[in-house]
Amino acid sequence: MCLRVLILVGLTLFWPTAGFSFTADKRDTLRGLKEISVLVEYLPDDVEREGLNREHLQRDIEGRLRQAGLHVLTISEVANSPGAPYLYVAVYPITGPSVNSNAYAVALTLKQLVQLSRNPTTELFATTWEGPIQLSSQGDHRVLDIRTRIFDAVGRFIIDYRDVNSK
Repeated sequence: MCLRVLILVGLTLFWPTAGFSFTADKRDTLRGLKEISVLVEYLPDDVEREGLNREHLQRDIEGRLRQAGLHVLTISEVANSPGAPYLYVAVYPITGPSVNSNAYAVALTLKQLVQLSRNPTTELFATTWEGPIQLSSQGDHRVLDIRTRIFDAVGRFIIDYRDVNSK
């Protein structure tokens, strides 16, 4: 009985540590990152009609990344960069039977070329960092709200980048 209690206490104290050791902090994937590309997915037509321009958005994001100290790669440069890292920006309409079609979700992820540990010759792009998915508000200032949420997510990326690269 005493052995069972001891095992139970040991598992209770050390199990979370063992479980978390397999999951790295996704911010660690930003360590040593010096260059990055940006890909803004095509925006929904109605959002573009209301004034949010994909090219302007990409240029503004690239400017923020440069200010944070990252070298922004062109499309031709990214293929020669280790890991070919790119920040992926997407705006998705939220649809469903009980959802107003004017609502959108904003997602920002860092994708990098990674290798499978069990088969290093297998390479694929994977999401190595992701910001919180943000929902836009509905109403007259929807485009401004979407833009603000995108730049909030870019700001979160920059904070995480600086946290692991500050030394």
